[in-house]
Amino acid sequence: MSRLLIDGDMIVYRSCVAVEKDTRFEDRYHILMSDEEDAWYVFENTLADLTDLAYTDDVLFCFSDPNTTFRKQWFPELYKDNRKAMRKPLAYWDVKKRIEESFPTDERPLLEADDLLGILATSNPGDIIWSLDKDLKQIPALHLFDDEIVEISEEEGDLFFYAQTIAGDVTDGYKGAEGFGMTSAERLLRNKLKYASYEHELTRGPRKGQTEIRWKEVDAETPWETVTSVFEKAGQTEQDALMNAQMAKILRANDYVNGEIKRWTPTSTQ
Repeated sequence: MSRLLIDGDMIVYRSCVAVEKDTRFEDRYHILMSDEEDAWYVFENTLADLTDLAYTDDVLFCFSDPNTTFRKQWFPELYKDNRKAMRKPLAYWDVKKRIEESFPTDERPLLEADDLLGILATSNPGDIIWSLDKDLKQIPALHLFDDEIVEISEEEGDLFFYAQTIAGDVTDGYKGAEGFGMTSAERLLRNKLKYASYEHELTRGPRKGQTEIRWKEVDAETPWETVTSVFEKAGQTEQDALMNAQMAKILRANDYVNGEIKRWTPTSTQ
């Protein structure tokens, strides 16, 4: 029987947010209230739906280290810096504690739930990931998407990772290559293309005879060539590309050995 790996951060957050109520009195005072039992009821129903869809009752809830994560240590001025003021929903910690008392859970120093899901799923083929975070699409494994189980291949997972590096994720604090999104990034990567610069001489107009730098698409030997060429075209550097890649990369089993986190480099997957 397959095991369902559940994004614990996600399911607790959604269950608790769903039952928060804004109570108003004397026409001007607002008090945000929540009932832990209501949140637990939502959680139990969500869990029942997920286990039915995954055809398994064997579950493991993965949680982020609540203190800090390796990305925050590596990039303290950037990674999720815009989320500092965001609060957890009411009853969050109580519901999490009840899950820990009732179900198998896993939480490790410096890891986010996403990374733990990625490590476990690539360590144990057959495990199924459930999360609503699109970043998990870079993990080659079985995934529960909507109402079906989908398998992402290593090739598709790698492509999503490189595309995410190019496109960035502003909610996580990295912007990617300016002017590029997932659609343009995936097109270049799927077709194994990169940008090459060349000098173009203007033949008409007030700037006739002058030259300017233009870009054309040519064949790329590796995905990293595609990535760095896009950043260069956007007026950024390979160091910018590397920083984005290291923030975008969700850990797999070979990125986490004996509790040590391997920092991604272009030679990691070439």
